[in-house]
Amino acid sequence: MSQPINRYKADLRDFQFLLFEQFRVQDLLADERFADWDENQVKLVLEEAYRFVREVLGPLNAVGDREGCRIENGRVMSPPGFKEAWTKLYEAGWKGIGSSVERGGMGAPLPLQSCVEELLCGANNAFSMYPGLTHAAAEVIAEFGTPGQRERYAAPMLSGEWAGTMCITEAHAGSDVGAASTSAKKCADGSYRIRGTKIFISGGDHDLTSNIVHLVLARIEGARSGTKGLSLFIVPRLRVGADGQLSQNNDVEVASIEHKMGIHGS
Repeated sequence: MSQPINRYKADLRDFQFLLFEQFRVQDLLADERFADWDENQVKLVLEEAYRFVREVLGPLNAVGDREGCRIENGRVMSPPGFKEAWTKLYEAGWKGIGSSVERGGMGAPLPLQSCVEELLCGANNAFSMYPGLTHAAAEVIAEFGTPGQRERYAAPMLSGEWAGTMCITEAHAGSDVGAASTSAKKCADGSYRIRGTKIFISGGDHDLTSNIVHLVLARIEGARSGTKGLSLFIVPRLRVGADGQLSQNNDVEVASIEHKMGIHGS
């Protein structure tokens, strides 16, 4: 079996032109929020991110296309090397570069974060969907969740211990989110029972992490029709105790794998 080969190339001069000449990120660096950053650090981050994607993500691009995902015993198995790449990505801190220090990030300016994301996606877009959706879902919980939800769910997602998704699309409501029929019934203990089926969920299931936290759009019984009647629920694949420990399955099941232009959803 031949060794994976990186075929991704980028011109860092183009990135530096955008950052310093087009967007003038140096003006942002003068703000006290970015007191720990300077132009040399920005350039160094670009160089290191480029090295990372060429050594880790780029070689896996063809592997993902060739091997793909598969279902074993009701769980989705990712392509060879993806799990190791996930660990290296979070150990290097690339997903948290633009997050605040309070959330475990590096507090970098958004333009630099965008350039790093471009490198990650350019080298291997299929892989980058997994941490991309995780980070987005975690930021939603961190911004709008209760203190307990932030600690219980957002923190392990931002660190890469757990993954996350956004469950929006349904088979009959692809472009009309307001027509979603997934329902939510309130229980006596304040939790909700969610019933429904979602499709095209990028990273809907995989073996990269011990748990996957789904943000699910559903309509509480009696709520108004349309988008204004929808609510967003935190639905972990494995239930999470008050102490943060994982327990039994949360009745989240995968029906099939969707093959979406190289990005696997379920």
